[in-house]
Amino acid sequence: MVTQQLYVVGLGLGLIGSLVTVVSLVLAGFVTTAVIGLGTTFTFAVGLDNVFTRKDFDREHSLIYRVVNCGGAVIVVALGLLMLTVGIVSFRTFV
Repeated sequence: MVTQQLYVVGLGLGLIGSLVTVVSLVLAGFVTTAVIGLGTTFTFAVGLDNVFTRKDFDREHSLIYRVVNCGGAVIVVALGLLMLTVGIVSFRTFV
């Protein structure tokens, strides 16, 4: 259950960061580049939807599976923070 919450936090941060990046690019006049950024937003949204529809979070898995899954969740949180930072820097730079 903790890994599911970590995935939600990481993907939520990434979704917000990618939206901020797209908005800052549109406001700066780089509309064609912002369209590419929409792909990132779509990826985070699909990942977030997948977290809520996955059924295997409640199963009892092996220790190796749980460790690797927790490591993946930590990586997703780190990438979400990175994307949020990119969005904030992009907004401060272009707007």
